[in-house]
Amino acid sequence: MRFSDAYFEDEVRDGFYVPAVMKRSWAAQLEVLEQIAKVCERHQIRWYADRGSLLGAVRHGGFIPWDDDLDICMLRDDYIRFCAAARQELPPEYLTLRIPANDQYFITRICNGNHIVNVYKDYLDTYHGFPYTAGVDIFILDYLSPDPEEEDFRNTLCRIVWNVITCLDQNDLGPEETDSLLAQVEELLQVRIDRNAPLKNQLLELLDQLFALHTASAGEAGEVAYMLNWIPFGTWKFSLSFYQDPVWIPFEETRIAVPSDYDGALRVQFGDHYRIPCRAGGGHDYPYYRPFQKELAKAMGMDCLPFHYAWNSGETSLFNTESSADSQ
Repeated sequence: MRFSDAYFEDEVRDGFYVPAVMKRSWAAQLEVLEQIAKVCERHQIRWYADRGSLLGAVRHGGFIPWDDDLDICMLRDDYIRFCAAARQELPPEYLTLRIPANDQYFITRICNGNHIVNVYKDYLDTYHGFPYTAGVDIFILDYLSPDPEEEDFRNTLCRIVWNVITCLDQNDLGPEETDSLLAQVEELLQVRIDRNAPLKNQLLELLDQLFALHTASAGEAGEVAYMLNWIPFGTWKFSLSFYQDPVWIPFEETRIAVPSDYDGALRVQFGDHYRIPCRAGGGHDYPYYRPFQKELAKAMGMDCLPFHYAWNSGETSLFNTESSADSQ
């Protein structure tokens, strides 16, 4: 991808200071997204900007100034086809990760390598001088049953499995109590849980199967949802009509796919006043690469980085600057 030289200059957007290093992070993530988009184009797989990335595309014409990651979503059937193709067609150094920590398990992350830090010339040339790993998060939209009773039953099963996972995480059950809970799950779902294998992983896989229980193959599904919001809270339910053929709109110095009814999707996610900027939320500390700075110094054979990280545009920068600021 090509970006103008001016793109990588420090900038104040909507009153928020965006340093050059963040611009390089954004560009690196867009390079990863381009590889994902190529696979999707070859196989006619639909994908859409999601969450803060969708909000940024519509409200800011690019990243939200105080956001540092790139999110997309796919309908379950498109996601399955993407995963099958991605194993063969993404660049060989790319990694497809299923994040295994609590509810984050249900995020699939495509990364441009397995190194936290990479200072090799070819890498830096490809990823616009950004020395850290870059990636894109993929969220799955699952189909809801058109039968309310059937959907309630699926919801109940999901809650039961999730409660067992929570109990295992809290580690406050004895062997007999744990076995009793597992036996209940086995009876309800007619499955066998291997007591000698990691229990949580097996339960998470069962939960994912429950999320994917309904399909659009019969042409009956009219709604989709992000299950980790739908099951416990009854939120983030969308009309399937929002996610027809994607619409392409400007995003930074390129374009990005968004839902055909992006206004409807954004109102579900952020409310009717989503166009009013609000620096709140975010699932991690900003910027995400802050913990990797020591690794970068080590890779460069130094005790510390040879440049100053500024907190705002008024401070002197020796090389690059970094804003700490509000979360997305």
